[in-house]
Amino acid sequence: MKLNWLFKYAVLIIILLCFISRFPQLLSDNLILDGDETIVGLMSKHFLELKEIPYFFYGQSYGFSFIEVMTIRVFYSIFGVSEIAIKLAMLSLWTTGIVFFYKTLKAIGFKNNPWIPLLITLVFIFSPSFAVWSMKARGGYLTAFALTSIITFLLFNKKQKSNVFASLTIGFLIILIYQSQALWLAGLIPLVAFTIYKNKDIRYGIMMLLGLTAGILFFYFLKMGLPTFWSPKILDWPLLTLKNYNSILDKMYVHFTGNYYYGEFKEAMLITKFLSIGMMFAILFSIAAGVYFLIKKKEISTVFYVTLLSVLCSIGYLLFIRGLGYRYFLPLTGFALLMIAFVINQLKHQKTMNLLLLIWVSLGTISLYDFKNYSFENKKALVSLVDELDKQNISHIYCGGGLLQWQIMFYSKEKTIARYKSNIDRYPEYIKAVDSTFKNDNKRTALVGYYNEGLNLSSPDFTGIKNTYFILSPVTVNTLEERGFDLTAPASRD
Repeated sequence: MKLNWLFKYAVLIIILLCFISRFPQLLSDNLILDGDETIVGLMSKHFLELKEIPYFFYGQSYGFSFIEVMTIRVFYSIFGVSEIAIKLAMLSLWTTGIVFFYKTLKAIGFKNNPWIPLLITLVFIFSPSFAVWSMKARGGYLTAFALTSIITFLLFNKKQKSNVFASLTIGFLIILIYQSQALWLAGLIPLVAFTIYKNKDIRYGIMMLLGLTAGILFFYFLKMGLPTFWSPKILDWPLLTLKNYNSILDKMYVHFTGNYYYGEFKEAMLITKFLSIGMMFAILFSIAAGVYFLIKKKEISTVFYVTLLSVLCSIGYLLFIRGLGYRYFLPLTGFALLMIAFVINQLKHQKTMNLLLLIWVSLGTISLYDFKNYSFENKKALVSLVDELDKQNISHIYCGGGLLQWQIMFYSKEKTIARYKSNIDRYPEYIKAVDSTFKNDNKRTALVGYYNEGLNLSSPDFTGIKNTYFILSPVTVNTLEERGFDLTAPASRD
C-alpha cells in the first residue's frame, strides 16, 4: 500500500495531531492557569478592551509578549476571556513552530530515509517536554520557539537561502527572539553563522546586519521610558564542579518528563520517565556518533556538526545560568531532534529505525494522555474563592500570594482587584485601586491568603475556602502590617 498521501497532507496531519494530542489536557477538570499565565491573560484582556498595548510582560523590559497578546486577543473574540482561549491561542503559536520545524527538516532533505522529517516531527509533537509548555502563555517563550523554527526554515530552504529579503527578515527576527526569550539563541546562532559562511554572498550578510540594526533600533525606541519592576541577574560565572554537572543532568531529566511546576517536580508515570531517559540517551549517543564520524572521517552532511554544536551550546550556556530552572532546557528538544535526525539518516536498516520512531511516538501518545491528570493547584478551591469574594461583595483585596493575586483577578475578570505585600508591583494601578478602596470603603476590602497561614479560625470575620484559602473581612491596618503589607505610598519609578 502506497503511503504517498501522508507526504501530500503532512502539514494538515501535523496541525491536527498538535491539537488532538492536547485534548486530554484541554478537556480535563485540572486545566488551570498559573500566576504568570494569568498576567499574560490580563494583558490580553486590557488589549481587547483598548486600555493599552502591552508589548512586554508587565513590569519588565524583556519578555516581548505582544505576539502572544495578539494571538490570545483573537481567541478571546471567539471564546471570550477564558483559560481555554489562552490555551488554544498558545497551542496555535506552538503548532506554527512545529509546522516550520517540519518544513526545516524537509528543506534539509534526508536522501537515505525520506520518512525522517515526518517521523521526527511526530516525535516532537508527542514529546512530554512540551506536553504542558506547548500551551503556556509565559511572556515570550512560545514566541521565541515559533520564530526560531521560521528562521531555521529560511536558513535551509533552497528558494530562500540566497534571498536578500529573507536574510533581512532573519536579522530582524533574531532581535525579536532576543527580546522575547533569548534562550533559543544559543542553539540558533551556530546555524545562522554557518549559513552566512556557506552563502559567500556579501549582500546576504549586509542585509542580515541591516535586519539586526532595524530590530535593535525598533526596540530601543519601544523601550524608552518603560518601567522595570523585575530585572533579576540571570548570568553568573560557572563553578565547574561535579555537583553542577549532576544538577544539569538531574534537571534535564525532569525537564524531559515535562512534569514540573516552576521549581517543583511532579512524579511522572513510568512511560514518561522512560521517554525522558531515552531522550537523554539519544542526545548522548548522537554526540558520541559525531565524534566517531569525525575520527573515522565518515561522510556526513556538515550541517550535522553544526546541529551538534547547537546542542552543545544549548546545554553549555546552562552552566552560566543562576538559579537554573527546568524550563531553561526548553530550546534543547528542537535542536536535539535536528541532530538526531542526521544520525538516524546515517544508520543502516532504515525500516527498523522508522519502526522504532513509531514505537516512540506510540509511547508518547500514552504519556500525553496521562497529562490530563497534570495538576499543581486545587482549581475548585480557586473558583470557590472567586465566587465567595463576589458573594460577599468584596471588590478589592490584599493577597498573601504573589501569584495568587493574578489568578484571582483573571478568574474574576477583574471584578476583584488584588495587590501583594510590596507597595510596588508589575502593574501599579492595582495597588492604587486597592489602597484607595481600603481607605474609602473598607467593607469592600479583605485579606486573602492560604488557609494554613494561622489566622484565628474562630473569628466571625473569617471564611475558610475548602481548607485551601481564607478570606478575612473587614480587615484593619494593624492586621495588614502584621502580615507584612507595606501600606506606604510607593516612590515614583523610572
